Amino acid sequence: MDVLLFTDSGVDDTFALIYALSHPEINLIGIVVSFGNVSREFALRNIQFVLSLAGGDTIAVIVGADRPMLGEEPAVFPSIHGEEGLGAFTPPQSIIEPENFYLIFELIKRSSEQVTILNLGRLTSLAISFILHGELLGLVQNIHIMGGAFLVPGNITPYAEANIYGDSTSAAVVLNHSNILSNYFYLLNVTEKAVFTPQSIRALLNDSEKQENSLLIGMFDYYYSYYQKIRPALGGAPLHDLVAVCALVNPNLYRYIQRNIEIIESGPGKGITIMDVREKPIVNPSHNNFSYIAMGLNIPEFMREVYTTFHQ
Repeated sequence: MDVLLFTDSGVDDTFALIYALSHPEINLIGIVVSFGNVSREFALRNIQFVLSLAGGDTIAVIVGADRPMLGEEPAVFPSIHGEEGLGAFTPPQSIIEPENFYLIFELIKRSSEQVTILNLGRLTSLAISFILHGELLGLVQNIHIMGGAFLVPGNITPYAEANIYGDSTSAAVVLNHSNILSNYFYLLNVTEKAVFTPQSIRALLNDSEKQENSLLIGMFDYYYSYYQKIRPALGGAPLHDLVAVCALVNPNLYRYIQRNIEIIESGPGKGITIMDVREKPIVNPSHNNFSYIAMGLNIPEFMREVYTTFHQ
């Protein structure tokens, strides 16, 4: 499976990246790096550093957006992901020049199969791709998005999830221009169930020969300490993005429903994702915003799959 990854390189993004690099069925053809959990500058450096540790140096790293579609200053979250996105760790400055944004379209055209897009951060760079070369999306198989919250509290406002809230305009652009694709959403409803503890992370990363493992343990400890302060009842910390990347190759572990999604772009409800949750919902499969929404996850099998993949 050829996968084009869009990310903002925080803690859970890094775990998702290592999973993708480790899984034999996932072929990362490129990584588009944008603002989000940290600035674009830090995110680019983090991705290049992690790739150098994990043997992914040949994967193209592409410069994405440095701010939301409407131009406002992006908010970052040092208390969650660390000042520079890797917990308390500061990687060395990168000397590798990242690729131009237009490489996205070349990679899609060059692929020998339809590309799967995995978006783990704000949707700005993906929305810009739709606007610049929407015709190339005929070569894309589907889009998997970590973002949104239905019937559960948000994690950036009481109502909204961070990736959608961080650029709700771009999220709406992606939904409203993807009529030829299948959209898959991984919401806080399911991602918050993927809870890890320091003990389970150390069991997962017990291969001392892998250089990236000590980095991942330190990052997780920082991330876990944040969740202990704000969500102690969880008993650990959820690795949201790991849920979305696992779904690419293990769809049988997820329970999906099909609904039309709407996004509130501004005002007090900015970033809220809306769907019809009535017993007999109104659903329009021909509308652009028709999506597959993950509402359930087999947690024991998910944990086994993650463990197996990290020990490849």
